[in-house]
Amino acid sequence: MGAPLIKLTFVGAPTLQPVLDVVGKQAGARFNLVSGTLSEIKGTPFGQLVAGVIESQAPLESLPELFARQGVRCEVL
Repeated sequence: MGAPLIKLTFVGAPTLQPVLDVVGKQAGARFNLVSGTLSEIKGTPFGQLVAGVIESQAPLESLPELFARQGVRCEVL
């Protein structure tokens, strides 16, 4: 079985921040980028990433809250 996947949605300032690095350090996690897009809608940066959770010391269910603290929506797929 492959790594669990998460889908991250960024709008505005978090799009340009090292969110994966910050959450990775908080959760003791490593991520593998699977796909992603970055664009601009009405002058606001917008992005989506799909990443595999290679390892995490924090429970998978806690990742959405950790990403939310960084202003990023996270869905466990």
